[in-house]
Amino acid sequence: MSKVEERVAKHRRMAEAYRDAYKRLVVKDGEKYEEWKFAEDAIFWSPYFTGGRQNTVKLGGMVVDVATYATMEALSYSVKFPDWAPKEFNCWPSENGFVMRTHFAGHHVDTGEEWSFYSTGFVETNENYEITNWQTFVADYDYGVFLQEAIGSQGPYVNGHEEYFEAVDRHLKKHGLA
Repeated sequence: MSKVEERVAKHRRMAEAYRDAYKRLVVKDGEKYEEWKFAEDAIFWSPYFTGGRQNTVKLGGMVVDVATYATMEALSYSVKFPDWAPKEFNCWPSENGFVMRTHFAGHHVDTGEEWSFYSTGFVETNENYEITNWQTFVADYDYGVFLQEAIGSQGPYVNGHEEYFEAVDRHLKKHGLA
């Protein structure tokens, strides 16, 4: 296998690890995407979560790690959508990273109605397969409506990612989960 083929295969495993953890409904229980490792200088950006074009989050400098945030998020969503998981998933691995598009869906605990939204992620890695740049894009309207129902708050979060995780934390505390 050539170096390029090796990198593409590893990036596919990384994308599928993300999908599989959510599909098994174990992220809310603290399971990580095992294939994911972050470089010390890794950054995250999203027009929905980080407050605009210029704001990035330095993942290496976060007080709480990415896996803990993912657990908090998935657990908060599970209160109203206990089966929230990927309904559809596609990934496009390349030599320098991968793109993934996830159609998340879950059934409302009270009505049984399915709610869903799409998320697209762009992930770049360094020579050690450590993530250096992660960008996430969501369908604003569908995700906003979902978030309002799931956690009682919706974005875009123009003051940055802390605003989103404060809403997640409030929701978890309200339901005795934090």
